[in-house]
Parts: sequence; C-alpha cells; structure tokens
Amino acid sequence: MAEKYGTVPPKFTSAWWEYFWMYYKTYVIIAVFVIITAAVTIYQIATAPKYDLTITYAGNSAFTEEMHDEVISTLSPMCKDVDGNKKKSINFTQINLKTEDASYNASMHSKLMLSLSEQDVYIYILQSKVADTYIPTKDESNFIPVSDWFQGDISQMEKYEKDGVAFGIELTDCKAFQKIAEKTGADFSGNYLFVRYYPRHDQVKKQQNGHIAAMELAEKIVIGK
Repeated sequence: MAEKYGTVPPKFTSAWWEYFWMYYKTYVIIAVFVIITAAVTIYQIATAPKYDLTITYAGNSAFTEEMHDEVISTLSPMCKDVDGNKKKSINFTQINLKTEDASYNASMHSKLMLSLSEQDVYIYILQSKVADTYIPTKDESNFIPVSDWFQGDISQMEKYEKDGVAFGIELTDCKAFQKIAEKTGADFSGNYLFVRYYPRHDQVKKQQNGHIAAMELAEKIVIGK
C-alpha cells in the first residue's frame, strides 16, 4: 500500500483522481497488464484450433507447404473423431534438424524429447538416422513394434528394424503417402512411420483414446484407406 501524504480530497473529484493516480498508478498499471494478459491467454486458448491427432516429422529434410497441406487433406478423412466434435482434423508439425548446426540440433532434439514424453502426439515420421537415437535397442525404444498396430503382411515392405524387431514402415510402402507422392512429386524414401509407446495406465482416458486412434490411423496410412 502506498504511503499517503496530506489530506485526501473528496472521492471522485478532480483533485481525488489526481491524488489517486499519484499514489496508485503503479498498482493500476500492473492490474491492467495482468487483466489484459489473462484475457489474451483465455482468448488464445478458446480460439486455438482443435485437432483429433497430431503427426510429427523429424529429420534433415523439410515438407514443403504443398506437401504439408496434402498430408493434412489426405489423412484427415482417415482419422477418428477423437474429441467428438463431429469433425476430423489432423495437425502436422515438423522438427527440422540441420546437421551443420550443433546448437540448433540440440534444441530440436530437446523439442522432440518433450513431444515424446509429455505431449499428446502418438504418430511420428522419422528419418532413419533420427530413429537410431530414439530406438537404441529393441528394449529401449520410444516406439511400439509395428506388429502392435498393423496386422497385415510386412515381409515385402521396407522396415526400420532394431535387433530383429520392426518398429517402423518406410513411407514409400505406405499407400497413403504413395498417393501424396504422386500429387506432390515428393520422395519419401528414408522416412519411416512410427507409433509412440503406450500411455501409462494412470494417464487420462483422452490420452489412451488418442493412442488407440493413432494406431488405427497408422494402419490406415499403410493400407491407404
């Protein structure tokens, strides 16, 4: 509370407003700043796009805007309506790694680790060198085996394997991405489709439902429908 000096003028008179501003302007400015910040945050949360699932790409290449839009338009109809809003919507994010910039790479790997450990992201597209970091052995994988989410025959497909276990399928063998490649001219070789490890049993039902939907979508991506 500001220390007061002199006689306090009658409330709401011109002199009182001058007096009030002199002693309380700092508090008023802080209060207004807090209110505006809170209002902006609430608005951003309320108006933020809602997605059923997010797919994250991590590698040295980059998806062009055309490829990005084609991924969304091709995969969204295949997705389950996880949030129950009667709309099917996919979010596609990229974590671009540049081998010549060590500090940038470190920050991008931190971002990827955060995504794997805390965010509701279950489907990943990784270049093989990136996958090597996150699947050091079959028992230390951040991703589940392909056999857990795809029941078809993968014997003739190009797979990402670790210790004899297939964890990813190359996009060139995924029919949905074959269609995307035909439309955009993209070369998806060396990029593999993965599904993240299962949510813990104590995590919210929404995360568990999202993971189930992600496994279903991953299978649809491979078969193309």
